[in-house]
Amino acid sequence: MNHHASLNDRLTGSTGYQIWETTLAEQCGAFHPEPPRSRGIESFEGLILPAHMAAPGYAGAKIGTNCPHIHRGVNDIKRDGRDFFYLVHQVSGNAVMDHCGTQSILTPGDLVLLDSARASDFYFSDMSEQISLIIPRHKLENDLQKTRLILNQKICSTSRVGAVAGFISHQLFSDTGPGEDIEAMMEALVSLIRPTFTTTESRPSTYQEKVQKSYFEKAQRCIEAQLSNFELTPEKIAHELGTSKRTLHRIFAQHGLSIGRYILDSRLDKCAAEFETEDDIQKISAVAFAWGFNDVSHFSRAFKSRFGVSPRGYRSKSNPVADSLN
Repeated sequence: MNHHASLNDRLTGSTGYQIWETTLAEQCGAFHPEPPRSRGIESFEGLILPAHMAAPGYAGAKIGTNCPHIHRGVNDIKRDGRDFFYLVHQVSGNAVMDHCGTQSILTPGDLVLLDSARASDFYFSDMSEQISLIIPRHKLENDLQKTRLILNQKICSTSRVGAVAGFISHQLFSDTGPGEDIEAMMEALVSLIRPTFTTTESRPSTYQEKVQKSYFEKAQRCIEAQLSNFELTPEKIAHELGTSKRTLHRIFAQHGLSIGRYILDSRLDKCAAEFETEDDIQKISAVAFAWGFNDVSHFSRAFKSRFGVSPRGYRSKSNPVADSLN
């Protein structure tokens, strides 16, 4: 495309959205981005910068957007025929990655491995920026023998592997040398992350997987049913499920989640949904209390951390009439 030279600039409005969506498809495959809900497509902001890569099979892009949701479905996969892995590095903002039946919550510096041949849903709060690196399938799958890849398992930014992998991914967007240098960097990156994203085939067993999946789904239902109870705790959930608190934490960790964070984010999402309701004129504090918060200051800080704006600011953008009545 002839507009690549200017893609480092912020793209805005409907025209910018069209350029951004087209370039996203070229760089990463077919996706369906959802424009910002509250102000429509003219409020779109984004950027997309292809990586400097002259290494066979590898590619990548730095992608920024204020779209709340990006989806890649079965029809998209069939249409573009892309078949590789994505290594996604969260640069700024927060994201929830829904992939292969699991969810990972990403904060700046975290990484996950995704499969282009499987459906994905990405959820973002306000402006978010990621680096997406394309890794040929054979680079990770060759010589697995009795091990298998773990998809959508988070590598935390605070880990040594996460810190080094993040550093390498950023280097791909600086001034680069010969193609063989880039290929060497990518080979080093693959060697670095591969042990973290593999596990032995015999662990856990099929029976254990089913049991853990059952507990995880029961815990999700239990949390959903009791979000309004400010006394809801991991101990209470474990007791109702007939398991230990330690086991419950381990099951959520296997999905890249913290149970405390899962409860908090679920409550915040419920509050945000109420703020978007046109006929909702409850006070912000009443909404917070209704969904299990007992400290308005804590609620406000947590809400701004997740959505990038205060509860009042979020409501005023979504529903200015209701906000004027508070």
